[in-house]
Amino acid sequence: MNTALSTSTRIKRGLLKRCPACGDAPLFHAYLKVTPTCPQCGEDNGRHRVDDAASYFTVLLVGHLILAPVLLIEAFWLMPLWQSLAIIFPLMIGITLLWLPFIKGGVLGALSAFAKDGGR
Repeated sequence: MNTALSTSTRIKRGLLKRCPACGDAPLFHAYLKVTPTCPQCGEDNGRHRVDDAASYFTVLLVGHLILAPVLLIEAFWLMPLWQSLAIIFPLMIGITLLWLPFIKGGVLGALSAFAKDGGR
């Protein structure tokens, strides 16, 4: 396997929830459970500790993408607070849960690219 993959290639493969090294095998075997070893290329994906980084980046992105439209809607479209919250909270939770595996894959791809031994 070519270990001289570019950082962007590994991150893109991770964002697509594929093995950062080969891009063939799935990165997760459950919602957020990383497959420890790639069945195609043997990459040790389980050695990278993503921990809270994926959650942090996901909440950061969702917060910024949702907050601006919410503030504009609140300013121009007078709606009771309970109605706004009834729409905004499920939307934020849904988008967060939808994006979390993709962001976790991207973070894992970045960690794989920045590993000291070239991702191997």
